Amino acid sequence: MQSFRIITPQIGEPFTIGRKPDNSLVLDNPMVSRYHAVLEFEDKHWNLKSLTQNSVTQVNGNDVESAVLEDGDTILIGPLQLRATLKHGSLQLLLMESVERDLVQTKSLNGNWETLDSLHMDIPEGCSARVHAGKAEISFKDKIVNIQGKSTRLLQLDEGKMIRLPGCTMSFAQGELTCKNLPLGFDVEVENLDVFAGKKQLLKGIDFKLHAGEILAIIGRSGQGKSTLLRLLQGKHKSGKDSFVSIGKLDYRNEEIRKHIAFLEQDPELRRDLTVRETLLDGARVGMSKLDFRRNSQGRLEKFSELFGLSARLDNPIRTLSGGECRRVALAKELMGNPGLIVLDEPLSGLDPYNSKILCTHLKQLAFLGHTIILTTHSYEALEIADKILVLHQGQQAFFGSPKEAYNYFESDDPETILTNLNDETATQWKTVQQKRVTAPIRSTSALETLIPSYFPKTRLSPVFLYKLSITAKQWFRDKGKFLTLLLQPLIIGFLFSQIFSNLTSLWIVAFAIILSANWLSLSLSIREIVQEKEILQAEFRKGVPILSTLLAKAVLPTLVAFIQTLIVFAFVGFRTHIWPTPPMLLAVVLLMVLPPVAVGLAVSSLSKNAGQANAMLPLLIIPQVALAGALVPLDQMQAIGRALSTVIWSRYNQASLLNLLLERKDAIENTILALGITLCFYIVVAIKLNWSKKAK
Repeated sequence: MQSFRIITPQIGEPFTIGRKPDNSLVLDNPMVSRYHAVLEFEDKHWNLKSLTQNSVTQVNGNDVESAVLEDGDTILIGPLQLRATLKHGSLQLLLMESVERDLVQTKSLNGNWETLDSLHMDIPEGCSARVHAGKAEISFKDKIVNIQGKSTRLLQLDEGKMIRLPGCTMSFAQGELTCKNLPLGFDVEVENLDVFAGKKQLLKGIDFKLHAGEILAIIGRSGQGKSTLLRLLQGKHKSGKDSFVSIGKLDYRNEEIRKHIAFLEQDPELRRDLTVRETLLDGARVGMSKLDFRRNSQGRLEKFSELFGLSARLDNPIRTLSGGECRRVALAKELMGNPGLIVLDEPLSGLDPYNSKILCTHLKQLAFLGHTIILTTHSYEALEIADKILVLHQGQQAFFGSPKEAYNYFESDDPETILTNLNDETATQWKTVQQKRVTAPIRSTSALETLIPSYFPKTRLSPVFLYKLSITAKQWFRDKGKFLTLLLQPLIIGFLFSQIFSNLTSLWIVAFAIILSANWLSLSLSIREIVQEKEILQAEFRKGVPILSTLLAKAVLPTLVAFIQTLIVFAFVGFRTHIWPTPPMLLAVVLLMVLPPVAVGLAVSSLSKNAGQANAMLPLLIIPQVALAGALVPLDQMQAIGRALSTVIWSRYNQASLLNLLLERKDAIENTILALGITLCFYIVVAIKLNWSKKAK
């Protein structure tokens, strides 16, 4: 995993850079001089002065003896790069601590196992290799998986063959294993991309190529296909049969590559009752292996908090942050897992110029660290940091190239003017010029698998169930309004029942009222539980978080709270009617009363598009329980269709069980089996829906 360091030189003190230990910044590299360079704050500017004639000192690719630094400058000290960020006169240096990019190292192999840790490459820890039967055998301490998800600890490389890991490639020739470092980010290639929604074509003939560590800004008027392209990369749209889309040399729909992609909506969904610290650690749990989380999560949290200016806000709840701060938190959360590609939909929309500039600075820093970034925008600031610009017009490509080329072509450096000048003629003219260029034949995405076999570390995440349960509890009980509702609702319902029931009231009606309240309490607690954080859960499932453990954690708290609330209601009724069944039987019957509606609520929540749609379903779920449970109209007096429908109404079986308990009669086992069967069926529906939602179309 890539590592970096943030250094802040102090104003008024010379800041020396070099190899010797007494430098302000020590760079332990043989190509760095003992005293290589010095930074000083003079005349309200930061000046870089080279102290060596034998080693490289560059700013933005140019050799310098002395240079005034500007925001975003890239400094080269020997082979090591630093990025300068200036904010109100303060200088911040971003330094990659990991091995050099494009580093190549070779190791001679024999018949004995030899560790590869000595290569100091970005390869899995504990890796070793040997030659056996003319092939290189590479052993991994932890399992790795191929793109089909098959795991192994041992790979064999034939003569002249190569494999790809997230951090490097390995090739074998003439008894030597050659390792070459790869950038953190992914190359993105798109050829002849078509996207349809039914018979309507949303995108047509899109072509572009983005290298690792570059920023692509997509611009266009509203409704021209910008968000459609992002949703395609997210797996929510399906590409045409002749389209080629690859991320990191793999099909964009591949499950393993999708674990390493971060998607951020315009208003990113965050759990608002968690603190910033808890949110970042939540991202780390999802994106880091169990061992890596234990070793490095706190360190990464501190570094990203400092990088994004969140250190002073770590213990603040998300709900107290501004829009710009929320977007920085969402970005930092995703980065805890070290994604190779970051996709952002209108990240600067709604931000004031100050916050827009801050976010753009952070995006450029992330590109410097090696992340590939794709974003949609109308902002001049975003075009300033972009390496490539893609202009869309009526679902087609109107331009692709560098910002300088875009400004020349559209004769403007203002995004609004570019969009104003954009019309069918300019779009057609650019496409005509492009078609005259020699192009390679369109490749098949399925053929990618036959190029270089790719493998990924098999990620063993930290245990999920208890953690997810604690996250849900924090969200429930930190929300004072919700907590007060949980407390008062059973007390109010129970008090009202105690004022209308007496020891003369029909037990049939008493049982029906308690079951109706149990349904209301259970459904109201569970029906928003999934839909209110649907985007978060889909991202977690895409990254490998177990669906069943998450679903169980989501079910436990609504079930437990509804169970306690229903017992409170029953206590009020029992006090007035003087009915007190044996406690074990009462607990069992009440549990059977809340299990089915909680499962149904979660099923509706998983199928709903938003919380409002889920809430609108409540009456449609409650009314059948009233009409078909057999309490208002006996089952033998219903029409045939009504009796048939009542067989799938769980309240029918709950009504029979509770009434038998109150009358001290033996209950039929079928009532228990059918209530549990309905519960299980709805949980299966939820699991299938959640599993389907994580897959790319």
